[in-house]
Amino acid sequence: MNRLCRLASIGMIAATAAGCASPAENGFANLVSAETRFPIRVEPQIATLVVQVDTQGVLRGEEDRVRAFAEHWKSRGHGALSASMPAGTVNHGAAKSAMARINRVLSESGVDHKTVRVTTYRGAGNDGDASITLSFMTYAASAPDCGMDWSENMGFNPRNLPWPEFGCATQHNFAVAVSDPRDLTEPRPQDSADAMRRATVLQKHRAGTKSQTEQSEQDSGKIATVE
Repeated sequence: MNRLCRLASIGMIAATAAGCASPAENGFANLVSAETRFPIRVEPQIATLVVQVDTQGVLRGEEDRVRAFAEHWKSRGHGALSASMPAGTVNHGAAKSAMARINRVLSESGVDHKTVRVTTYRGAGNDGDASITLSFMTYAASAPDCGMDWSENMGFNPRNLPWPEFGCATQHNFAVAVSDPRDLTEPRPQDSADAMRRATVLQKHRAGTKSQTEQSEQDSGKIATVE
């Protein structure tokens, strides 16, 4: 009798353990991650800036907008920075002067002149206010709207399962905070190797001296120096 009781107890324990080891008991929908339930959509967009031109060149205050646009291109732009200027208009000469000034502002902002592509468009001949348009390709990230399904009572959840909106706000915050949304679609290319550092390490290796990072004896060990 005692043996039968022991066998029955072992069987119950095994069944309980098998039930705990099978998350499918809660249903397939509960196994789906927040990234799958609320996917972040990444789409290409064209960022544009219309630069106003006056008789002397760039209109007052436009240079600051160009600088801000250049910083935006450096942080989230992909490909060339395009500039479209008017041709055949009354202010064509002023537009050329403005384009030269814009190129200088871009250069001062750290934009290589080789990455700037200047084109022209045919404006109205009597247009004395034809502007210059700067543009580049960027990426934007967006997530589904939250707060659409509060059908479940979160005050009573004995199975401790995720509610319909679980993870939506996190996905939204992540889409807003990401520095460059394109990073969500593909990794960035590796930087080129540091030839000078490589030569230094090889030289030390040939000489039989240390080339690894060492801790400073005068500090607590949190700061390291590189030979």
